Parts: sequence; structure tokens; C-alpha cells
Amino acid sequence: MLRFVLSAVLVCVLGFSFPAKPESDPAPEGLAVKAVWITRWAFKSPEDVKFLFARLADLGVNTVFFQVRGACDAFYRSSYEPWSDLLTGTLGRDPGWDPLRLAVREAHKQGLELHAWVNVFTAWQVTESGAPPPVTDPGHILLTHPEWIACDRAREPMPIGKSEARDNYAFLSPTSGGAQRHIKNVINEIVGKYDVDGVHLDYVRFPDSSYSYDKESRLAYLRATMREEMPFSKWRAQQLTEFVGALSRSIKKVRPGTMVSAAVWQVIDGGRTSYYQDGVEWMRKGYVDFLVPMIYTTSASTFEARLKTYADSVGASKVVAGIGAYLDDFDAGTLQAELEKTVEYRARGVCIFNSDYALLYPAVVTDFFSESPDDE
Repeated sequence: MLRFVLSAVLVCVLGFSFPAKPESDPAPEGLAVKAVWITRWAFKSPEDVKFLFARLADLGVNTVFFQVRGACDAFYRSSYEPWSDLLTGTLGRDPGWDPLRLAVREAHKQGLELHAWVNVFTAWQVTESGAPPPVTDPGHILLTHPEWIACDRAREPMPIGKSEARDNYAFLSPTSGGAQRHIKNVINEIVGKYDVDGVHLDYVRFPDSSYSYDKESRLAYLRATMREEMPFSKWRAQQLTEFVGALSRSIKKVRPGTMVSAAVWQVIDGGRTSYYQDGVEWMRKGYVDFLVPMIYTTSASTFEARLKTYADSVGASKVVAGIGAYLDDFDAGTLQAELEKTVEYRARGVCIFNSDYALLYPAVVTDFFSESPDDE
């Protein structure tokens, strides 16, 4: 009897200490998630949104990642950030309609899940002129909190002019406490006000390993490592991981049952070392419900290798494979091959980037998406 009790205790302890191996995670038959990304450039009017959801439903899509935040701007009625200029041509101008509210209504009318797609750390899209945002109400972060912008080793903030920039965006510092609190407020407002089924996190990473040496982050690092040595690279990765965890917990507290997913780098080691983005660790800790690796390639062997690496690392049922249908050499045959490979690996599903390109291949998409996992 004592031996039995001790064995039971040991099993419990081990169970809580070490998560189950990904291979033991049961994968669904067929594609459970049949998704597309709808970018913020895909709609300008309520009619555009209605058309998109009706057409995607016809194709058999069951999940939409609908972009509601691009660069600290909003495609919904926000208390924290200005309306996007893509809606009216002027940052901060009310378009007279609410894209997210309409998208939620149209998605649910068609029986689709709506996940609010949020660019997490992108602060401002660089331009030829390098002009800052205009004054708005609420004000844009670039003007109200310039100290939150990611800095390089010389402590220079990321530029907003194309001639100087290495990236398409200037980023917020992922290790700035102020930026983190702001992002939590933004996302919690979305899940509190809108009946979304999930939150899809994109650009939840550093711009690259040479950022962020902003004053606040460096001081936080020095305080954290007074008693324990730790490389700045490891500290940044650790802080980003814990932010994802805190953000996920706050989302689920505001709206229990909300799915949290993350678009992640297609090469796991590249994400870890270059951007301090460790999606595998986020999954292991239960911070996200599934990962969407952006496996954007037209090479069948590359697609399979990267899909397999993610499936082996976190379990196939936690992987929604991102397909880059926008690529120059992409065609219907490429899409069919990548969909077939995703089904073969019994992944949770696929997400096509983006809705415009999914509509270019209706026969292939419908053929795969119209079949229910229950019919397999």
C-alpha cells in the first residue's frame, strides 16, 4: 500500500514538473483550423468586409485572423490609440463605422471564428519622408511616449525614415514596462468590448538582436542581474516570454475561453537567436493555445522540414501552418502540395496569407476546406 501511495505521489510530481511530450498530444484527423489572414489593406468599407466574409465562407474557411492593429493604430473604436489612416486617409479621423464590430457580426453570421489579429510591437511604419504622425486624440505612441521606442546599442531609437531604417517598422521596446502595460490595456479593451473568439499575436518579437538598449530596459536588466549573472540576450528572451504569459493570462481573465495564438518565425532557432522569440517555450508553458509558424516558401522540401520541426517540438495539434500564397513563384500546385503535406502531418490546420490570394485559388481551397475533420 505504501509503495502504491509513493508511486502515485511520484507520478503527480512528475506530471506537474514536466509537460507531456508533444508526440503524445493527439492530433485531429483532417484540418480543424481552416484559416486566412485578412490584412488591414483588404478593406475600405463595410461592403468590403461583408463581401470578404461571404466569399471566404463559400470557400470553406472556418477561422479568420482579422487585422485590427497595425502600427499603434486602430481598426475599431479604441480608447488608447487613434483610428488608422488607411480607413479615411487621415490618422485619427473616425470613419463612421467600426470594422471589428462588423467583422465579428459577419463572421458569426457565417459560422466562422473571428480572431482579432494584433501587431504587438510595431509602432510606426517607415516612410520615404520620415514624417512623424500628426497630433490626434488619443495621441499616437510615437508622440506621447517616444521613450518606449526600441533603441540600438548606441541607444539611438529606431528611425522612421526609409533611408535610415533596416526594417519596415519602428518597434516599441519589448522590454519597456510602459510599452507592455499599454499593449495589455489595448488588447484587454478589445476582448472586453468585442465578442472575439481569439487574439492572434503578430510581431511579438524584437526587431533583431541589436535592439533594445533603451534606458529603461538597460536599467531593468542591471537590477535583475545584480545577484545573478545573465547575458543581456537571455534576459531579453526571458522577459519577452514572461510578457506573453502575462498578456495571455490577462486576456483569458477578461474573456474566459478566448484562444490565444502567435504568428512565429518559420525557423525555430532563427526566431530564438535573432528575435528572442521562443514560441516553443510559450507553448510548453501554456501561454498560447497554438502556434502559427509562417512557413512562407514555394519549396516542398523546405515546407515539410519546417512543418515537421514544429510538429515534433510542440505537437502537431498545436500547429497551424502559415502558407505564403503571396510569393512570386507560388501557384495552385504549390498550394495543393502544402495543404496535402499539412494534412499528412495531422497538423491542427493551415492559415493562408492572405485572403486576397486565397480567393485566387478557389478550386484548391474549396477542395480541402470543404471537408470536415469528422468526415475523415
